[in-house]
Amino acid sequence: MLTSSNFPPKVIIVGGSLGGLCNAVALRGIGCEVQVFEKSTGLMKDRGAGIVLQREVLELFDKYQVARPEEICVPVHSRRYLSKDGTVLQESPMSQSMTSWDMLYRKLREAVPDNCYHTGIQLLDFEQREESVITHLNVGQEEICDLLVGADGPRSSVRQQVLLEIRSEYAGYIAWRGVVMEDQIPELADEFTGRFTFFQAPHTHILCYLIPGPNGSLLPGERRLNWVWYLNAAPGDELDQVLTDKDQRRREFSVPQGFVDHHSIELLYRKANCMLPPDFSRLIQYTEEPFIQTIHDLAVPRMLFGRVCLTGDAAFVPRPHTAASTAKTAANALALADCLVATGGKVDDALRRWEPDQLQMGHRLKKYGQRLGNRSQFNN
Repeated sequence: MLTSSNFPPKVIIVGGSLGGLCNAVALRGIGCEVQVFEKSTGLMKDRGAGIVLQREVLELFDKYQVARPEEICVPVHSRRYLSKDGTVLQESPMSQSMTSWDMLYRKLREAVPDNCYHTGIQLLDFEQREESVITHLNVGQEEICDLLVGADGPRSSVRQQVLLEIRSEYAGYIAWRGVVMEDQIPELADEFTGRFTFFQAPHTHILCYLIPGPNGSLLPGERRLNWVWYLNAAPGDELDQVLTDKDQRRREFSVPQGFVDHHSIELLYRKANCMLPPDFSRLIQYTEEPFIQTIHDLAVPRMLFGRVCLTGDAAFVPRPHTAASTAKTAANALALADCLVATGGKVDDALRRWEPDQLQMGHRLKKYGQRLGNRSQFNN
């Protein structure tokens, strides 16, 4: 906590999703004056379904009293691998905690007061002075801060102004994702309860685990089955077809729930029948609104630009096999707050102290995710 003798830094955070909220909670927790600007309006919709809960998120939630683990997660006790006919090839004890994007978002958003969180506001550009940053917003106003945090995701407007040449790179495969209410298929849900279940085959793999219900319920029967199926899709016609939504609009990175073309969904169902174990195939057949995410790599050479920093997915997007995207975001926020405390609120000193370890972590996760993904999709 910054002591009363320190002048608390004024911080503007661009991006109001998980990354922005993690930073807001941590920086407010040490006494900073924080304002969050999110370009979308209203409550943000679920953008990721299931999340494997890692130590860094739990640490942030505990340190800043956001929520207790038992309030946000569904426990898993074993990891299980199935054969094509559905028999169990291997099952071993492994304790993990599973949660959901909307659960984390809800808890983090509740921890940030409404007068600190502003929707419908977009950063147009900014300029730096010796000890301040002047932001220009779409609502026709300027805001001055001591520190500007870019936490606005893979298509970061902050990053585009400091690293215009950096673009994400398509990895050659996509993730079909979906959720099914537990009470829709209780006998199938029993098979997945308490287990992190996988099926691997040449050039593909699928996984499933239980997550909290859409209202945050952790009660049996009110939770959701969350699945992710990785399939290769070559750049060009094949990828274009997958990313063309029901309105014949070619999406750039993903097709959200409710917008996937019905021909693509029918093809998904047919592939599931041919390629997957019976339990996984049935799970997909019960999914009314699957959605699609392309797998990309994104990494920056630096995260610090004067008094502007990039955090979370604005800086690095590790592949989902690492289960580390949200954890990395929380780690960035925890470290930034710790460095500000360690330097007595001296922003420049804190940022110089903060950047090296965060860069190293981001590049390490990028390489780790590439190894995992390429081995599963191209080399197995």
